[in-house]
Order: sequence, then structure tokens, then C-alpha cells
Amino acid sequence: MSPWDPKLTRRRLLVGAGVAGAGVALGLWRLRSKGPEVVVAPKTPAVEYHGVGDVWREAWKWDRVAKGSHNRANCISACSWNLFVKDGVVWREEQNAIYEAPRPDVPDFNPRGCQKGACYSDLQASASRVLHPLKRIGPRGSGEWERISWDQALTEIADKMIDIARESGADTIVHDHGTTNIDFGPDTAAELRLASVLGASVLDSWAGVGDMPMGPVQTWGMYNCEGTSDDWFRADNIFIWVGNPVYTRIPEAHFLYEARYKGARIFVIAPDYNASAVHADLWIHPKLETDAALGLGFAHVLVRDRLFDADYVREQTDMPLLVRKDNGRFLRGSEVGGGNDEVLYFWDEKAGRATVAPGCQGEGGRSLALDGAVPALEGSFEVKLADGSTVGVEPVFERLRRHLDDYSPEKAQAITGVNPSVIEQVGRELGSGRRSMIFASWGSCKHHHSDLFQRTMILLMALTGNQGRHGGGVRVAAWWAVEGFGKMAAAEPHISVSDKLRILSKVVRGMTPRDYEGLFEEFTRWRTITPLMPFLYVHGGYKDAWDAIGDTDPSLKRPFSAYVQESIDKGWVPIHPSPERNPRALFFTGSNPLRRWPAPQLARAGLWPKLDLIVSVNFRMSTSGAMADYVLPAAAYYEKDSIKYAQSYVSYLVVCEQATKPLGESKCEWEIFGSLARRLQERAKERGVSEVPAAHGATVDLSKIYELWSLDGEYDPANSRAAMDKMLRGTSMVEGIGFDDAVKVGAVKITKQGPYEPLHQTASDYDPNDTYAPHGWFVDQKLAWPTLSGRQQFYIDHPWYEELGEVLPVHKDPPAMRSGLPLRLTGGHTRWSIHAIWRDHDLMLQLQRGEPVAFVSPSDATPRGIEDGDRIRIRNQAGAFEAHAKIAPGAQPGQVIVYHAWEPYQFPDWKGQQEPVVAPWKALHMAGGYGQIHYRMYYAAPGHGPRGAPIDIERVGGPREVQA
Repeated sequence: MSPWDPKLTRRRLLVGAGVAGAGVALGLWRLRSKGPEVVVAPKTPAVEYHGVGDVWREAWKWDRVAKGSHNRANCISACSWNLFVKDGVVWREEQNAIYEAPRPDVPDFNPRGCQKGACYSDLQASASRVLHPLKRIGPRGSGEWERISWDQALTEIADKMIDIARESGADTIVHDHGTTNIDFGPDTAAELRLASVLGASVLDSWAGVGDMPMGPVQTWGMYNCEGTSDDWFRADNIFIWVGNPVYTRIPEAHFLYEARYKGARIFVIAPDYNASAVHADLWIHPKLETDAALGLGFAHVLVRDRLFDADYVREQTDMPLLVRKDNGRFLRGSEVGGGNDEVLYFWDEKAGRATVAPGCQGEGGRSLALDGAVPALEGSFEVKLADGSTVGVEPVFERLRRHLDDYSPEKAQAITGVNPSVIEQVGRELGSGRRSMIFASWGSCKHHHSDLFQRTMILLMALTGNQGRHGGGVRVAAWWAVEGFGKMAAAEPHISVSDKLRILSKVVRGMTPRDYEGLFEEFTRWRTITPLMPFLYVHGGYKDAWDAIGDTDPSLKRPFSAYVQESIDKGWVPIHPSPERNPRALFFTGSNPLRRWPAPQLARAGLWPKLDLIVSVNFRMSTSGAMADYVLPAAAYYEKDSIKYAQSYVSYLVVCEQATKPLGESKCEWEIFGSLARRLQERAKERGVSEVPAAHGATVDLSKIYELWSLDGEYDPANSRAAMDKMLRGTSMVEGIGFDDAVKVGAVKITKQGPYEPLHQTASDYDPNDTYAPHGWFVDQKLAWPTLSGRQQFYIDHPWYEELGEVLPVHKDPPAMRSGLPLRLTGGHTRWSIHAIWRDHDLMLQLQRGEPVAFVSPSDATPRGIEDGDRIRIRNQAGAFEAHAKIAPGAQPGQVIVYHAWEPYQFPDWKGQQEPVVAPWKALHMAGGYGQIHYRMYYAAPGHGPRGAPIDIERVGGPREVQA
């Protein structure tokens, strides 16, 4: 029986898993499940309980108050909580208000927390909790499980891993950590470390969850663009653009409205009247996915009325760089003589000649400083080439100005539906000299042409001189560098002597952002990291669907598959395991691929049959866990020591102590993966197995795998606290504080800058007595940006960008516009859950309609005979699902909104909201071999764009009679 069989209910699944009988009655577990008896714990004193009055009488008598957080939930707010523990149970949690403002003229961070965090003590004791190792005994998804011992689970999993590695290579074992279940503590480090020493293929899910800001990568050569959220308070104009912080940034949102109290204006740009728009001074609602056209309309006003910051534009952007008129390519040193293809030029008005642009990739310098030169932004010039011929050239700015003629307010209105007077008003406001900030967040990453949205946003901030200043610029996200975590998470890669010497020479002279980005690219070559979308294209059964939709894109000059194949052939984007070999095992740790991936029915049909082993490690039973072969019970958030992953919003590192013992037989991931490494080594030795094939022509010695994981015994799977202490002491930004001292307060003030890392690229000096803003190194210290031009680069003359018409930011219609279907499915992060973790929690369901709901405009509902509360079918050619209709005047006509992360088991027939969302991605994002345009670990990969799927809707049971 499959979970997509309507006879299998969620309750039946959980009963089969041996977890449905579990519940909490005032902290006392009652578990009914089949399986072998476990050792009975010593008797504890009975809890005397006569009614709710007893609870109130004992309400403030605690055994202790622990410090904790929700360490492996993908909530980026990092809130410290006081956990009130009595009789071995966390009975309640309250916000730990210990944050201080860095300076007296900005508000502090208190309070930090939300309604999800305030009820996790109940969630971790809910019916979805997995308490024992489970082995599938029926078909995948049948709900038929056997409870087994840890010893049996580890042995069987290890043996299957050994078989697979011997037969097909260690890289056919695939690890998907997603982003849902990550922390910066020992637990995540343990699983990443095992994948590293094993040589398993690791799915780079950053872009795969739709969180990759490709526009910043294309423009800046990096994507971290955030500081602390108290820096928002210093903005004068705040644009909330493709985001909804009232839902998604609950602990941070107060800074936006406190800024408004002091005179800031808030502009919300969103197609629907959402919860954040309620608080706006101006709500601008363009047609769906026309944001680039709107932004270019604003830019037209700035350039036409000369409201741009010319000095900033000359120094910090590629606007003065010279472009050949005959072929539209940058003028390069190889053409002029005495240089190479990465040497670029501007026209120095002072010297009256073309001059090498300082900081460009081929110039070899590290500074943007103009040293008295005055780059021309306008004009037409002639340059003599090395062959004696003369070529006409002009600055990028001249080409941009002509380009923006296509986006005058009147022309932009034809695309966006926004009145020209509004475009004029906002353009002038941007050019007023007030500090302007764009809150873009992850919502700006989840559309087919999100990169064009973002390139346009950055253009606005660059034209007005706002990027790199306090209270200004585009803000998406950034992290603090917890280098103790990074050291523990990865084994040292096998690096050649020549590579080590080349890296060492850069370290000696001092690493720049460009040096680090190059190192990340090299590191990717040594690892088996593979982006999720290309992995699914090659191995997951998505090729035909994505090829068919991609081929409808009129801007593609070749079949979609031709771009993908060229990229793979040239090594621009790695695929692991290599395309000619199938993946054979999949581990997912807290992530939920069959809830999160686009059109998961394609993966069930195309990837699942290839897999001989599927293992879910989680504290709860998810839809994906229901389709696994083994489910290993992880300790819940309050049951282990950890570090909450360190988003830059708050200048504190949040640490978590174990408040209670793990329920049932659950274990922390540090112990699970350390024990699995040990069992792998034991079984390999017992079976006489040593070296097995791995990627890049290497081998892995399975008979030494635990020695590698444990650093020859230094790391003990039974002692995560020692690992935690080592991790903290190895982290410079908290100056080596020990774990025992850190958990006394729960949140440790960050006092100094950590190293530049893939997740920490804020590129600004940190002052603990000030708010923090990104990109100060480039603007204040004149360091070169890590791009081909050394500047914020808006003109990209990569052959693919030329071929597809995206050399400059443009508006493009998404593929959905050519589907023939009348409506578009959008969404956003829900207010009531962090991804799926709280989606089925009773308390959160009571705060909403209690089941999946679709927000539908009256203008779309009425003609279809749909009323509020009706069950509707949302469908297209790829798939369909059912949900209750909520008639919402705030939804734009043509838009159907379903907020994310409902578990498929919450829908009829287990057909979830991703069924019709095929989410084709841009072929352009497979490009490489050019300056900043190349894949490196964890970013610059094709992204999952789940917003805007073409659909239609109908009332289940047929339409009501439409009243005349």
C-alpha cells in the first residue's frame, strides 16, 4: 500500500511506525508500539496530578532553568530561550532577553522569539515523534515498519553502504542535508564530516530550496549581503520587495517599524496585500513577476533626471568601462596589446585616453582607487588596437541609458500595470539622497527570473550610492563565521603540492575577497559537492519535463538540453555521481525532499527506484521518512547541546544546552553518525574490505573510516559536549569562550570579525559598539569586488548572456506565460511553521484554518462558482492537489496563494502542493568560465523557482450555480 493510496491515512502511517500511540499528558509519555522489549528504566516517583489547578499551583517551581533554542530548525533568527525543567520535562519556555543595543541611539534586539518557539516543548512530545529505530518491512510508503535495535540498524545500514561503495563507488552514496535541519554545532558537523571522509556525494541544496541569490553572484561575485538587523533602523527609505517580514522575520520586524517612528518611509512591493503591506506608507503591486521592469522604470527616472551619484558610479561600478561598438564586448588588454582578456579599460577624461581599470581581474591590483583619474560615464571614443586598426568604444553607462529608454514610466506601466506617476514618485524618492535599503530576503530568489529582479535592485542601490553604507543597500542574508564548526565538519581535502604553494603565496600577501572566491572554486573541484537541480536533471527523472518547458523559452537559441550538456562537458557545473553512474543510496537528515523538491512525483518515479538504501534521520516522521527504508530517531532540540546557526541579524552566538534526556531511544546526530562511522570500519574489517573507488579517480579506505572521522579517537561519539567545547574554543569571534561559560547566558556577544567563508562574506570590518552593514571593504577601503571588472558588474559579456539577451538587466516573461493556463500559483513562507516542522502541530493549526488552504481572489473564485471554505482542485498538466479556498480580496486577480510546507500527508491522497510545481530553471545558470560566472560550493547554481507555476482551479464536486 502506497501513501498515495487514499486508504492510508496519516494516523495509519504513524500507527504502523509505532509512534501514533505516543502522547504527552503533563510530561508523562504513554507509548504503544510493536517490537522487542527495551530495558525498563528504574522507577521514578509518580507525578501526583488531580487537575489543572495542580499545574497552576506548581507553575513556578522548577528543578532548573536551561538555556536553549531551536537549533536544527531552519529559522534564521537565532533566539535564545529559557527552558523551565521539572521532573525531567521541559514544561514551558520563555524568551531570554539578554541582548544589548550596541549604541544608545538604536533599539536593542529584545524580545527575540515567536509562537513556534514558544510551543516546541509540546511539539517534541507530539504524535509525530519517532522514538525507536525503524526498518521498512513492506513496500516503500506502505506504512509497514518493524522496530529494531540500534545495533541492528547500524549494522544493516553499514553493510549496505559497504556493498554499494564496493560495487559502484563511494560517491554513489548521496547525502541531502537540505537547509531544514542544520545547526553550527557538533550534530551537523558529524554528518558532514562522515560524508566528507567517505567521499559521498553531497547535494548542494542552497539553490535547490530556492534560496540562491543569483543576481548578487552575477553582479558582485558573492551573495552575502546583510548585516545586523538593528542597522535597518538607520535607513530613511525601506523597500520591502518580494518579502513579507511580518510573517518570516518576526524577531527582526520591529526594527522596520521603529525606523518608521523616527521618520523612515516604508514601501512594500508585492502583488498581494500581505501582512507587511498593512504597515506600508506606499504599497506598490505590480503584475506577477514583472519586478525587473518596475525596477528598470525607477532606474530610468534616476538616469533621465540625473539623480544618480556620479562619483560612486565611476568608482564602484562597471559603468565607465569601455565596450566596443562593433561587437558589444568589453575592450580587452589582449586587443590593445600588453594585456590579457581580463584587463579592462575606462576613458580617463583627465588624461584623454583609455586607461587600464584598477582592480579588474587581469590588472593584478587589489584596489579600486582611481588615484586622480576621472573615468568618463558618457561619450564616444576611438581606441587604436594592437593590429593597427581603430575601434569605436563607449562606456557601459551610455549603453545603459539607451537600454533604459525601453523602460520609461509609460512603457513600464504596459508591463507592470503600475501607474507612471507612482514610478516617477518612487524614482525621485530613491534619488533624493536619503538612505535607501531594499529588504529582499529569500523571497526574491524563488522566481524563474529572480536574478533579473535582483540585478535591477542592485542597480538602483548602486546608482544612488547606497550599497555599502549603513542603513542602505540590498539585503538578503549573511552568516557569522563559526570556524570551529567548519574545521570539524570537513576532513582535509587531498590537495596537490602545487595547489598548496599557490594558495600559500596568496595567504602570505594577504587574501582578498577575489582570492577567497577563487579558493572556493578550487575547493569545489576537490570535493563531491553537486547542485541539486542538475542532479535531479541527470539522475532524478526530471530531464524530460524540464527540457519540454525550457524549449518553450523564446530567448533560447538552442534546445535547453544543449546548454546543460555543454556546461557538464566543460566542467562548469559538477555532477556527482557522474552521469553514466546511478546514485544508489540516499541519506537525508531532517530535510524532507518529497515535500520540498519540485513535482516530487517525478523523483518518486525517476530516482527512488534507483536507490538500494534510503535512510531518514529525524526527530519526527515526515512524508519523506515514510518513503525511506530506515528511520533513525534523532534527539529533539531541547535534548542535545548545540549552537544555533549564526545568521548575521543578531550580533550574538546562541548556544543550547541539553535540558532533558532524549526520549525513547533517540540520540543526537553526533552520536548517530559517529557510531555509524565506527560500525562501517568494524564491518569493513570483519569483511576484509579496505579501499573502494571514489570520485576523481581516488579511493577511500573503509577499514580506516572511523579513524578519519574521529581524528584517531579525538572525537568521541558518546561525548558531544567535548566536541561542542572544542568548537567554541576554536571560534575567534567569541574569543574562545568555553561551553560551560557560554550556556550560563545562552547567547554570547560577538566581539570580533571571523574569517571570510562561503557563508560569511559580509566584507566589512566589525565593531561590537556599532550596527553592522555589509560591503564596507569595497566602498570605504576601496578593495576590488570579486568580479571580472573588480566592480559591481551590470554588463556581463559572457557568450551565453549575449546569446540569451541578458548582458544588461532586462525584464523577461517567465515560462508560465506561455502555458495557456489563466492563473499562477504563488506562495511564501508560512507564519505558523518553520518549513514542515510545525505544520501538523495542534497548537499552530488552531491559529489558522487547520488544514491546507488556498487564497483566491474573488474575481477568480466567483466565475468558477467557488465560495469561501469550498474544497478546490489546483491543477495543471504536471499534477494536482486539493485545498480549501479562502476568498481573499488582497490576492491579485490571477494569483492563487498557498503558503509553503504543508506535508503531503495533510492532503487527500498525499498529493501535496508541489505536485503541479515543476519549477523549470534557467539554462543561463549553468554558465561558467568567466570571471564571477562559475559554480563554487554552496552557490552560483541553478535554483528552484517554485513561484508562479501556471494553473487553473475548480471546485471539487463541480461549480456552484453562479448567481446572476
